[in-house]
Amino acid sequence: MLGEKDARPRVFKNFIDGEWVESSTGETFEDRNPADTREVVAIFQKSAKADVDAAVAAANRAFAKWRLVPAPRRAEIVFRAAEMLLERKEEYARDMTREMGKVLKETRGDV
Repeated sequence: MLGEKDARPRVFKNFIDGEWVESSTGETFEDRNPADTREVVAIFQKSAKADVDAAVAAANRAFAKWRLVPAPRRAEIVFRAAEMLLERKEEYARDMTREMGKVLKETRGDV
């Protein structure tokens, strides 16, 4: 869950090549709740082209292995990921509402 209200905001890193890493810029930015701009919802990496290039290169390397996984096994993995998303749907919807200012009913539909 994103940083709880009135708690220290969570700092997110980039997930590249199986690791959580800071951006190449070393900079971050605050994401504020549009309904209460005093609330910092989370802090994100201010990424640059080098970060995107690293992520794309890592994804290409991962795909070389992923494509060798039999289709039925890949389907199991994707369906399990979908189940995990649905298990946390309400949490994600609340986070999205705080982050984007959409009404909860709408963010539930987005999840």
